[in-house]
Amino acid sequence: MASTLHMVSHDVASSYGAALTAGSGETLTIIGCQIANMHATDACHISAKVVQNGAASESILCHEVNIPINDSFNAILGKCVLEDGDALHLNAEAVSKLEATISYLKQT
Repeated sequence: MASTLHMVSHDVASSYGAALTAGSGETLTIIGCQIANMHATDACHISAKVVQNGAASESILCHEVNIPINDSFNAILGKCVLEDGDALHLNAEAVSKLEATISYLKQT
């Protein structure tokens, strides 16, 4: 089994959308999910959830956590495992304010 470290950036939209999805035969271990409020005048809240393969089940990680102006929030304390088809979804209060940097270990 090969293991490699990766990072992805994601502009958070104002409706839930997949920021990271485990592909077929992959196991992803999220080791960091830093969300920054890039806006200079407005605070903004973030919500995050894991949607399991086939959308049969969801797990809320955080709900409407306020991120102050020019500040950041780590949405995942510890680790979060995504298996084949699972996805991390993010949702911002408003568009063009929040950006996520997700670090993860990919096992194939």
